[in-house]
This record gives sequence, C-alpha cells and structure tokens, in this order.
Amino acid sequence: MATRITKKLVSLSGRCTRNIPQKTRVFSTSSSSFSSSDYVQTISHVPTMHFQPAIPQLPIPTLQDTCQRYLATQGAFLSQEEFEETKAIVEEFERGEGHELNIELVEQNKKNSHTSYITDSWLDMYLTYRASVVLNSNPVTLISDDSRPAYMQQILRATNITVSVLRFLKTLREGKLVPDVIHKNPAVTDTEEFWRSVGSMSAHEAYRHTVKSNAYPLDMSQFQRIFNATRIPQPIRDELFCDVTQRHVLVMCRGRMYVVDVLEEDGGIVSGQIIQAHLQFIFDDSASSPPQDHPVGFLTTQDRDTWTRLRQQIVELSKDNQDNMTLIDSALFCLCLEDDLSNDNVEDIKRGLYGNAGNRWFDKTIQLIVTKAGRLLINLEHSWGDGLTLKRVVTEAFQDSIDRPTVSPEGAISNVDHSQTVRKLEFSFDTVIHQGIEKAQLDHVHRTNQLNMQCMDYNKYGSTFLKECRLSPDAVAQLAMQIAYSRITGHTAATYESCSTALYKHGRTETIRSATSETKRCAEAFNGNTSVSLAEKVSLLKACSDKHRQLSAQATAGQGWDRHLFALRVLAMKSGKSIPRLFQDSAYANINTITLSTSTMGRNTASDGAAFAPVSPTGLGMAYSVGRDGMQWTGSSYKTSPNLSDFVECIQQASDEIHEVLKKP
Repeated sequence: MATRITKKLVSLSGRCTRNIPQKTRVFSTSSSSFSSSDYVQTISHVPTMHFQPAIPQLPIPTLQDTCQRYLATQGAFLSQEEFEETKAIVEEFERGEGHELNIELVEQNKKNSHTSYITDSWLDMYLTYRASVVLNSNPVTLISDDSRPAYMQQILRATNITVSVLRFLKTLREGKLVPDVIHKNPAVTDTEEFWRSVGSMSAHEAYRHTVKSNAYPLDMSQFQRIFNATRIPQPIRDELFCDVTQRHVLVMCRGRMYVVDVLEEDGGIVSGQIIQAHLQFIFDDSASSPPQDHPVGFLTTQDRDTWTRLRQQIVELSKDNQDNMTLIDSALFCLCLEDDLSNDNVEDIKRGLYGNAGNRWFDKTIQLIVTKAGRLLINLEHSWGDGLTLKRVVTEAFQDSIDRPTVSPEGAISNVDHSQTVRKLEFSFDTVIHQGIEKAQLDHVHRTNQLNMQCMDYNKYGSTFLKECRLSPDAVAQLAMQIAYSRITGHTAATYESCSTALYKHGRTETIRSATSETKRCAEAFNGNTSVSLAEKVSLLKACSDKHRQLSAQATAGQGWDRHLFALRVLAMKSGKSIPRLFQDSAYANINTITLSTSTMGRNTASDGAAFAPVSPTGLGMAYSVGRDGMQWTGSSYKTSPNLSDFVECIQQASDEIHEVLKKP
C-alpha cells in the first residue's frame, strides 16, 4: 500500500512549495467554531497530529534517476566537450563508488524509518555553519498592514499579534489545530462530514482514505520546534534548545531586554489588556532608562565561534547573567519594539532582515518586529524548519489579529502591577565583553553596508492571465529572471528554487533547478535572436512551462537530485575514504555555487513581501510572489554582484516581452 501511495504522490500536478497557493491549501473552513478566545477561530474535528504516524518516509530516488537528472541540469551550463567529461565521471560514479554509497544510504534509511534520510545531515549543515546567521541564513517576511489605520498604533498592534500567536500556540499544543492538508477537491474533503469520518479512523486508515480522496496530509513535526526555542552557539555544532514549560516572551526595546509572562500557570492566555499595559510600560521604561551603550543583541550577529566564546564568558561572569540567558533561550518568542518612523517597504525589510541589530536576538526561532508605524516583520532562524511552517503560523495569526483583535483603539491602557510579571534583564559585563560588542557592531555594519535591496511590483498580468494561456505562473516568473540574467551577463544562472517535501515524514526541502536547457533556449530567443518567430517563442514558453511543472512535481515527491547527492557526499566524507571524483568535478562545484537563489511566497494576504541575502558573493537573492493580477519581487545583491537595479529592470522588460508574445492573436 505504501508503494501505491508514493506513486500517487509522485503524480501530483500541484507543487508543495514553501508557500502553497491558497486555492490548494485550505485550513479546513468546514470545522466548527470554538467560543473560547484562547484559541484560533477554527478548531479541528481531528487531533492535530492525527496523520503524523502515517506520513510516509521520504523516498530515496534511484541512483540512475539522480544521475540522469543531474546530467540534464548540467546540459544547460556545459559545452559539449565539458559535458562528455562530466558524463564519464557520473557514469563511473554510478557504476562504482556511488553504487556502494547508495546501498549504504538505503540500508541506513531502513533502520531509521521514524525519520528521513536527509534530516540529520541537513540539520547538521545548518548547525555546523560557522558564519553569522544574519544575511547567511535568517530570512525576513513583511506582514501585511492592518487596513484600519487606528489599529496600526505600535503597542496596539504588538498586543494583538502577540495574543493571536499565543492563540495559535495554545490551539497547537492542545491538539486542536486543523492538520496541514493539501485539498485538491476541498468541496469533497474539506467538509465536516469528511473530517469527522477520518477522525474515527486510525492514523494509517485515515491517511490512506484521505490520499485516496485526493487530499494529502503534510508532515507537522516542525511545529513542535517553533516556540520556546533558540539556537545556542556551541563549539563545532550549535544546539537547538527548547523548553516548553516556560510562559514568558522576550521583549526588546531600544536595546534593553525584558521578559513578560503571557501565559497563566494553567496555560490560559493573559488578558490582552494586561499584555498591552506591560508592553506600554516596557516602551516607556526603555525610553526613560539611560542609553544602552553595549546592547548584547549585537553578539548574535557574530560568527558562531566568536559568539560561542563570548557567550560562555558572559555566563561565567555571574549567576544573574546565566539566569538571563536561560530566560532568553526559553522564551516563547522574541518581540522587538522599534523606535523608528519608516513606512517604506525596502527600508522596513532591511530593518527586519538585519537592521537595528542591538534590538534583536537573531538566535530566537521567531522574532516579531513591530515598527513605530505599526508595521510587522518576522525574522526566522532557519535551522529548525522552513517557510511553509512559518507561513501557517503567520497566516492564521495575522487573520486572527484582524478578525478578533484583543484590544481596540477605544480602550484605555489598564493600570496594572508590572512588578510580578515583567522583569528587566540586567547583565554584568567586563572589558572583554564590551570590546566584543563594539567589534560585533562594527563588523555587522561593515557586512550589511555591502548589501543592496530593491522591490518591484509588476501589475500588467499575473496568474489569471498565465493560466488562461495554459502556462505555469511560477515557471514564467522563473523564466523572467533567467531572461534577465542572461541579458545582463550573457550567461545562464545556477539557480536554486526551494520546494517543500512536507508530504513526507520530517521532510525539509528539495531544489527545483529552474535553469534548464529549455529556459536557456528561450532566453536566447528573447535576447536578440531576431530569426525566432512569434509562434516559435510561444512554443518555447510552453516548453519552459512544461519542464518546470515536471521538475516541480519531481521535487515535491522527493525526486530531485540535490538532496540525494548531498546525502551521498556526506556519507562519503564520514567514511574517511577518498571523496568520489563526481564531488571533486569543477562542474559539480560550479552548479552548486548558486548565482540566483530564489523562493516564492505564493499568494498570501498575510504577507506583503519577503527577503533574504544572496548565498554567494556574486549572487542574487530573489523572493517573489505571483498574484492573480500581478507579480512582486524583492531582490538583494552584494556590491560585487551584477547591478541589482539593472537586473530588476530586465525582469520587468522580460515580463513585458512575454506578455507581448502571449497576447498576440
């Protein structure tokens, strides 16, 4: 039965990305409402983790398929002579060392049926990375504004989003959150009758019945690591710490740090009026306190080895320092109150990605950043999980804060006693720590000054028009970037597009290799090849779309080549034997030096943009979304990269040219 289910999952035409389109991803509008204000509005008929024991293991592709897919990607980058050399190396690998490594990987996987073959190695990749998490790992999401101006007051919005996140937390931990499921036919599967029927079945029966009904439960293991969690710097490999017994949040304002109890001892949520009063007290107290000359948050921007050493020294200086670190690490999440007046997307996204670093704790799993103008951003520490999980939290918490705000502009700030539930964290530092903070600040400013960022809204067409043309909207957005890169550099970009593998147990991501032989031919046709006819361009566009759909479906089903080769390379390195030639081939190194790092946000009313830095010094980082009537890009580059403004302008030109071709009769 497992084999049949896996085959059916492979045949999915929809893509399970970090951000599944709203029409596909339904959080069960069928479930009954719950009256308690301590929960999100929609309460599940089945336990949140009902399907979890039955989620299938991530499949290991056949070595033959992986090698063929790898060579197909290389075909867009190599000359014929180079391709033949790489092909010979791949064939040698497939017959010899790769074959032996794959047997070992498969055997290990059989012994670890509780997880996926990539889980430990992928987590190790994050936690052993020694550079700063800022720019190198943590992304940011800009949450949509509240359309009611009065609700954009900073403390009001901070209170409402805090309570809504706590409602999500409580609903999750009590098993009342609707399971994550992709509904291909929600009229049939997202109904009260359907949910009640699967709720009466065992996990495996429910899973089989749901898949047979064309709905696909997703792995929800990452939800256990969202709250009360922190990445702690350690020698060689960082630690993911979590303490779900704690009831406080960490609040940062003007570089000062406070902890505030927001849950009652019985697990209930502290009233919104009291939380609002506490946040207002913190904002006022930080303003009246002497300026924070050495904000310890700057240390979380440092490389992990330096931060490990300085953190250990801080803890050893005093018992209070040690207790403060424990409170920071165990906080439910971090809330950062800003003291700025910016209302510009680019400036706000910069602020959320790396700005005002003395008022951040970049090791916290989630940081909610609320600006003076009431704008909301979320900075994500990436090692614990992926954007798909965060999107669920953001979508539900945002909508809950709009539909059911716990405090309103008409209400007065309550007069409450802060002494028992608000604690200001005071550290004792010596000269070494002061100097370490000063150096961290200088290093951070130097690094971030190298980053360029630009946003573009494109409103000529979106998914509605592209679907009418029978083209994949995501494929066209990717193609526009390929055409743009080729236009300004004359080359094809080694491209990474993230794709979720949450259909499988402990699934993380797979790579969609969006730069293909098809996109290369199409880019050449759009970049000055006047001999290509209109009909030929339409045909090229369709070929790109078809190829992208194929690659997306493969990646969703765990059938890309990146993670499989990554796991085999890690296994080879751990064996102590010589590294196979495949992994020493310059073609392998080049295609894994990502020039164009991309991720789609999908259509999401809760988000107004996202950003991350490039993954290579001469690369570009492109977060984008395709809506019904337009597209949005937020790009980043370092000053050594291709000119970001030129690249964004060329994306717009390419999008226009695609439109011109498609709208012709």
